[in-house]
Amino acid sequence: MHIQQKEQTYPLRQTALPVGAITAMGAAGAIIGGTAAAAKDLRQVKSGDMTREAAAGHILKEALGSGLATAAGAVAGTFFRSNILGLAAMAVVGVGAKYLYDGVAGLAAEKAKTAAKSVAKTVTKAAAKAETAKPAKA
Repeated sequence: MHIQQKEQTYPLRQTALPVGAITAMGAAGAIIGGTAAAAKDLRQVKSGDMTREAAAGHILKEALGSGLATAAGAVAGTFFRSNILGLAAMAVVGVGAKYLYDGVAGLAAEKAKTAAKSVAKTVTKAAAKAETAKPAKA
């Protein structure tokens, strides 16, 4: 759609967010982030430093975080008419989103590890108590 004024045509600024483009950018970010994490984790799995299950979880976490950060950056970039400001906004918002995502994901992982250790201690104590409570055989 264009506005005509004195024999010149000016394009209208798009007011709606391009949802398809943002989704495609997020998917591309997820693919790139997952691929980078897979390349890194593959070496650790081969050397025995990481299990396949842990690597798969890490790859999924990185792909999701990279995809969300890329999509958030793409949304931020649509609010500027200047290409340079749009790219700067994409970078700043993308880095911030990934930083926040990694922090939240890290806290969740720490809580899960703490809970698993607590359960393991409880099970060990209960097993030790059951062992001492057994009557001695004559």
